Amino acid sequence: MSITGPSEAHIRLIRVVFLLFAATSFVLGGWMMMDPASAWGSMGIEVGAHPFAAAIYGGAIMGEGAIFALGAIWPIRYLVFLQYLMLYKAFACLAGLVVLLRMDPIPVGGWFVLAGWAFAGITAVLVFPWKKWNTIEAWYGKQ
Repeated sequence: MSITGPSEAHIRLIRVVFLLFAATSFVLGGWMMMDPASAWGSMGIEVGAHPFAAAIYGGAIMGEGAIFALGAIWPIRYLVFLQYLMLYKAFACLAGLVVLLRMDPIPVGGWFVLAGWAFAGITAVLVFPWKKWNTIEAWYGKQ
């Protein structure tokens, strides 16, 4: 029995998604690391006088960007990162939604942040090779 992996077109799509996510993560994460008050403030969210957590989050986004860049090079090896995104973004959106709904007034930028997280999570769900997942490890081992 021949084990086949995702099609070349599907792998190209995954690669493009990883590349897009890497580029946006590096830009946004870099901005959040260097000037977190400005980055969050541009979305209408105030981080206060000591934006420690906001800057650390920028570093986390930079780390994600690095993983996305690796995924653009080796898309099959980093497929599991798409699964991570699905879960991470779902819980982040849930947490953000609970907080936003308690705020008065709700900052419009908060909705943009949630939309961005939801977009990344939904995109990960859509490009993940679900139909090939049960054979992907065996297929990858043959590469």
